[in-house]
Amino acid sequence: MNLQEMKTWEYCSNLTKSSSMPVNKNALLRYRIIDSCLTNRMRKYPSLEDIIQKIEDQMGTGISVSMLNKDLSQMRSLYGAPIKYDRNHNGYYYEEEGFSIMEFPLTGAEIEALDYSTALLETLKGTRMFRHFENAINKLIEGYRISSVLEKSASQILQVEKPLSDGGSDWLEPMLQAIVNHTAIRLRYQRFGSLEKEHIISPYLIKEYRNRWYVIGMVHAYKDIRVFALDRVIDTQPVEEKFIQSNDFDAHTYFHYSFGITQV
Repeated sequence: MNLQEMKTWEYCSNLTKSSSMPVNKNALLRYRIIDSCLTNRMRKYPSLEDIIQKIEDQMGTGISVSMLNKDLSQMRSLYGAPIKYDRNHNGYYYEEEGFSIMEFPLTGAEIEALDYSTALLETLKGTRMFRHFENAINKLIEGYRISSVLEKSASQILQVEKPLSDGGSDWLEPMLQAIVNHTAIRLRYQRFGSLEKEHIISPYLIKEYRNRWYVIGMVHAYKDIRVFALDRVIDTQPVEEKFIQSNDFDAHTYFHYSFGITQV
């Protein structure tokens, strides 16, 4: 194992152990392993089979040829990776000598922040605030889409009706992280004119309505999907309870028959 492979394996091990990284960040792990294959000077021009074997060795699970081709395409898109196929050697290589995504200037946390930012921009397209900047927003979204890393469309985790406001926006980041990571959370919550209560929920969707943010999720105690206004949240913490996935919840249709944020 050369130095580059050791760095990649250390990165993969640390990322796997980190509970703060979403499971679907496995794509980023694969990109690093592919990069180590393409920068290995001792074994140039790896074939698809060689790369698949390396991924299986380091991650303990194999992938299909179509998935690997998708990864190569995403690396070209996300990192500008100059990946080419050499017919004479029947393998792949970086056309630009010395290129490596390990030199990519964004950290994992910064990439995750960019994921959330592009998802937000995509949902804000066409709103009054961003109408004048739509061309620039479209270019950013097309160049770096959340679905390419999270393997989930932006509208499935974040829906915005009007321009961003302060109505509970302080809780957006932890809520987004809980949704993406499939983490159950404890909410300290106080409705208008009521006493403070605690709820453990599995959050599914964030929605903005009339300058207020809301989180929609399964309340563990009642096995019922409810809506909570983020500006009434006092505190939130992740819990060890298992995230409850609802097969009946559809982010696109949940508010189809509703009056504002209230279901009818």
